[in-house]
Amino acid sequence: MDVKRTSSFKLLGQGPRLEVEEHERAHAQVLRGLSLPAALLDASGIVLAANRALAEVLRMDRSTIEGEPVLMWIRRPNEREAFGREFLGLRKRSPGQAFTRDLELAPSLGPALRFRVRAAKLDAHEVLLTFERSQVADAETEFGRAVTRALDGLDQGVLLVDGEGRIVHANPSVQDLLGDAIVGRGLLELAEPAFLDQLGRGLALARDGSWIGEIDLKRLDGETVPVELSLAAGSGEGAPAVVLCRDLRESRRRAFEAQITAQVDRALVSSAEPREAISAACQALARGLGALRVIVLTRFSGHWERWTTAQDSPPRFVPLSASTRPPSAWAQDRGMHPLELVGGHPAPALAALLGEFNAAATGLRMALRATGGVVGYLVCAFDRREPWGDEELGLVATLAPQLAMGLANGLLMLETRALAAYQARVLDQTTVLLNSLDAEGRVVTWNRASERLVGISSDDAKGRLFGLEVARAQDLPRWREMWSTLLRDGVMAREIILLGAEDDEIPVHLEGRLLRDGSEVKGAVLVGLDLRIRRALEKQVLQSQKMAAVGLLAAGIAHEINNPLSGVVGYSKLLLEKPLEPKIREKVERIAASGERCRKIVEGVLLFSRSQQGGERTEVDLATLVDRVVRVGEYQWKMHNVRILREPEQLERPLTLMADADQIEQVLLNLLSNAVDAMPRGGTIRIRLGEGEADTVIFAVSDEGMGIPEEIRHSIFDPFFSTKEIGKGTGLGLSISYGIVRDHGGDILLESQPGRGTTFTVTLPREGPPPPTAPPPSDTEPS
Repeated sequence: MDVKRTSSFKLLGQGPRLEVEEHERAHAQVLRGLSLPAALLDASGIVLAANRALAEVLRMDRSTIEGEPVLMWIRRPNEREAFGREFLGLRKRSPGQAFTRDLELAPSLGPALRFRVRAAKLDAHEVLLTFERSQVADAETEFGRAVTRALDGLDQGVLLVDGEGRIVHANPSVQDLLGDAIVGRGLLELAEPAFLDQLGRGLALARDGSWIGEIDLKRLDGETVPVELSLAAGSGEGAPAVVLCRDLRESRRRAFEAQITAQVDRALVSSAEPREAISAACQALARGLGALRVIVLTRFSGHWERWTTAQDSPPRFVPLSASTRPPSAWAQDRGMHPLELVGGHPAPALAALLGEFNAAATGLRMALRATGGVVGYLVCAFDRREPWGDEELGLVATLAPQLAMGLANGLLMLETRALAAYQARVLDQTTVLLNSLDAEGRVVTWNRASERLVGISSDDAKGRLFGLEVARAQDLPRWREMWSTLLRDGVMAREIILLGAEDDEIPVHLEGRLLRDGSEVKGAVLVGLDLRIRRALEKQVLQSQKMAAVGLLAAGIAHEINNPLSGVVGYSKLLLEKPLEPKIREKVERIAASGERCRKIVEGVLLFSRSQQGGERTEVDLATLVDRVVRVGEYQWKMHNVRILREPEQLERPLTLMADADQIEQVLLNLLSNAVDAMPRGGTIRIRLGEGEADTVIFAVSDEGMGIPEEIRHSIFDPFFSTKEIGKGTGLGLSISYGIVRDHGGDILLESQPGRGTTFTVTLPREGPPPPTAPPPSDTEPS
């Protein structure tokens, strides 16, 4: 064997090469007295010294041997590798330790020789090797023949392979597995090409011990058989190797079935959506068995559906028509049954039920049975050129109960969801608050009427405490008392004010019923009626009653007031027809205007009491109107020590609007009169004019009075509501003013700070709504 003398074998150690003369080594002197071939090695496996006997064995001079690695004279690569591993391990052991191996040495001339080599560690740097000739065991000895006869009786396959890798014996079990005529063939010939290298390495490693691996072997008839090989061989040249061969087909089939079963199990719980979970399980089945298509036919909500799954495409869910359904005979069948196909497609009677098929496909069907009976049908289509065998059919039959149970549970979930959705739609049609709570008072269901009433969505309301966290009660102690009553008596009916999402007040008539399971409280149902419309109607009825009283009052006083007013107005006009001094004429004109204004006020009371509108509307300059009103009441303001200021304004155009000038004057006079009354010690009233949004004009009246308390602000526009002393006010001023402004399409806003004053801001559109036609005058009105 030609071995290059390189340092490639110095992996045995990394210590320096020790070049020391032989006479300097005490151990080297001992070698000369040994009759056995022997050598002294350093820690790297380099020969430091060799005796004459070893030189004769290797047919070389001692000087040529020394300085070279001992591995270069070991013939077999596997033996070199094994010796190297043990030599490395010996270096780490203490002096006096040793190991023995059978090695085949390759002399420079002549055949290879077999030796039993013993390596003993002398000190930290030197190892002594001795070589003793050994004999190779014969596989055909009587002992060997007895062993082979014993192997023939084993159920497991056993092969005997000679040193060249040729099969010399095969027991009946392995002949049944691989064929009768395998004796005499090379073991490597039986391996599939992809496993040749793996088996070759296994045979080499078996010479040093044993090897176990899984490979595919070819039977003599060409069929591939997966097997597990266990190899063990003797260390001598030509020693046979024993090969144990175990058939893996059954174990792999069981492992494959377990894998598919686990995939189907995981798929059935992979999604909360039953259709997706069943389709995922069918897809796992299709991929595992190579099915072209897997179809589940099932009945849901009175109609049949087709759920189709392929290996690499998304599932499809197709509702079938009312007339399309599986044949009734299918429900009576047990096990797998072939599908009726015509030219690779379902028979015409089944075409609408199963859809289109691949022309090269064949199919099987099976009823899916659960506890309640047939829940659907499983249809598998596969390539007819690779038909399913008994193993595939058995696996489908094994998985069918799992699919049936998963389908039954899925249908129950779908039916439950559909029922819950139907109930939710029914509850959402109600116009009253209808909710359910758990035992702690947390919202479980929240209908659409509750969303509209409170302004909070169902998702935001669920799980929150009713009355405390959602639909909060304005009076929390009252709500706690109501909840305690409900838990104690089982029923409750009260009125309470709830707060909406914007903290708006919602009066509600709330009724509750407790939900029990035996003696255990499970929750409660609340029914709430919005009282805002009822309260508005009650207020409207009260307003009508007040208006009726005002009408009677106005009808009674109109005649009494209008008669003296007629005299005042008439005589003042007669005086104006005569020549008068300028100062006297101005005062008489003011008397006539004031009398006319009083007549208009009485008419306004009548209009307010009868919900009638004023007279003709013309274009009014707001600034001029304000100046005229201020001049008319100038004397009155001075008597009360009140100063009226007009705040300067910068306007791009005149503040004109379409309105009844007399009614707007009345509004301004009412606001000014209230401002004066709010300042009994006098003060300043500011009038601000300006333009508002959306083509509107505004005027604001601000005083420095005592302000309006928060608790009565919502009532100041009610008829007959007054904070003044008896005899100083009727409570109609702001009511009449508010009616006039609303009649003109505008609004009045209030801002008040107790102790600092009040501001009324009137907003009026430039183009107000046209006034309706006035009704004919009443008989009670003065002529």
